[in-house]
Amino acid sequence: MRTRVLIVLTVFSLVAVAGLVLPLLATTSQARTQALLLSRVATLDRLAGLAREMKDAGDLAAVQAEASRMTEVYGEDLLLVGPSGHPLMSTGSLDLDDPGVRETLASASRNLAQTTLDPVRPWSEPRHLLARPVGTPHELAGAVVLRVDAGRAISGVRRDWALIVTGAIAVELLLLVLAMLLTRWVVLPVRRLEEAVVGLAETPTTGPAVMLSGPPELRHLTRSFADMAATVTRSLEMQRRMVADSSHQLRNPLAAVRLRLDALASELRDPFSPRFAGIQQDLDRLEALLNDLLRLAEAESRRPDAVAGRSVVSEVLPGEVGAWRLLAAESGVDLEADLAVVPPVAVSETDLRQIVGALVDNAIKYAGDGARVIVRVEQAGVDGVRLTVVDDGPGLPEEQRELASQRFWRADQHQSSRGSGLGLAIVDQLVSAAGGTLTIEAVTPHGLAVHVDLRTAT
Repeated sequence: MRTRVLIVLTVFSLVAVAGLVLPLLATTSQARTQALLLSRVATLDRLAGLAREMKDAGDLAAVQAEASRMTEVYGEDLLLVGPSGHPLMSTGSLDLDDPGVRETLASASRNLAQTTLDPVRPWSEPRHLLARPVGTPHELAGAVVLRVDAGRAISGVRRDWALIVTGAIAVELLLLVLAMLLTRWVVLPVRRLEEAVVGLAETPTTGPAVMLSGPPELRHLTRSFADMAATVTRSLEMQRRMVADSSHQLRNPLAAVRLRLDALASELRDPFSPRFAGIQQDLDRLEALLNDLLRLAEAESRRPDAVAGRSVVSEVLPGEVGAWRLLAAESGVDLEADLAVVPPVAVSETDLRQIVGALVDNAIKYAGDGARVIVRVEQAGVDGVRLTVVDDGPGLPEEQRELASQRFWRADQHQSSRGSGLGLAIVDQLVSAAGGTLTIEAVTPHGLAVHVDLRTAT
């Protein structure tokens, strides 16, 4: 955004400076040209009048002397011709063979004075011809031709233009600095607000710290966002605390119920009755749900800037996979491991065991009898490790894969399965807290692959 605003302001400043500089350059050139022209036309008028008087007297010595002094002072040549076009007097090297002299004399012979100059610019030609007829319109006595040297005027225009352009560049640089400061003043609060929004979306456990700066409207908006973020953070924190406190408070009554139920089993005539077994199963589910809620609350409360743990995958995963092989065999699932040698990952051993355990547990539960589950670890790029749990079970359609990591979500076909629906949600939170990502993909021809990408430990 700042770049786009700077481009617009830069273009506008360039147009504004050009709109001021170009007329100023033209005015400077016109002023130099006018000063040169007035000086030389006055000289031509004086020489033309003097030539007429001297010609009538038959003596051109005074004209010759005046023209010679002018040539010495200005370094400009002068030519005086008579009515028939023959030279009467010349100073310097100007003669009838010079380019443009005959055309200029032709105009003067028709009583048309040649007393105009094109505007002097730094690249202009230094030599120009001016002419003035001698005599009256009814009786022409010749013409005076002056070769003007505009070198000094051109040098003056160059100096003037250099000063103007230098000043314009300085003004443009000043405008660019002001534009940068202005855009920073306006855009920086917007960027900080954007970063705060992204931070709140990624880590809603902590309210973002936003500095109040910029225009009053942006400061008001920032203040309103900070209040809203604090409210959202406080609400989420209260929700997590309520879940954690409720789970803790329920664990003691459930433990007491478990003890009384176990003691009651010895007094029942049939401790293996379906009703008694059903009560025990319901109690097991409640205890599992409470444990999962506590783990989820703990995972969601972690700060993303907390110090990450460190685990050696080759030391943690073999034992964890081996611990699940018995349950896999009882469920008719073939559990295998394909563990490559990879660098240590930036996650604690406890979290890594919990991640692997939840993924393997889900695969065993939902892959079905006769399925094959593979736990695979491989290098992912330069600084990453990918942990994959893949099965060849029925899998999930795309719309259900997008919901699989939500809390308490379970597919319709798995509503009767054991579990609380929090396994993948807990894994997602643990992986996100460690700076990793969780993705779920379909396997051809059928099955499901859950990928966990973790950073290597530094």
